[in-house]
Amino acid sequence: MAGDYSKDAAGVVKIKLPLARAMEDGTWVQEWEIKTDGAVAAVPADELARLGVAMSRPEFQVEPVRRSENCFVLRVVMLADAGQGRFLSNAYEMLRYFDEHFARILSIEGLPRSNWTPFREWPTTPA
Repeated sequence: MAGDYSKDAAGVVKIKLPLARAMEDGTWVQEWEIKTDGAVAAVPADELARLGVAMSRPEFQVEPVRRSENCFVLRVVMLADAGQGRFLSNAYEMLRYFDEHFARILSIEGLPRSNWTPFREWPTTPA
């Protein structure tokens, strides 16, 4: 039985996850480009380091890197390949933490925040 799924498909939003690169030491690295909703004042290196520790979990470490006043890269070093969505729920938690505790996210990987499930389902307030 064939059905018309066009109405269901209309709500599907494609996202683009950063590629995970295998490193020589056996870890995997992803770099998430985050644009904030407005400029973020200069942040001391130790504050960025504390943010990274807060977003990290036993399976991965996060290193936030400032590229410009409204662009950051979250460099994620994982102990296992991020393939098959193993890291996706943790990535969403990481993005949510950044958004709620550091700066409101405008876009992730060049896509508007509304394309990403956590920001459609989780209310967020400006930091």
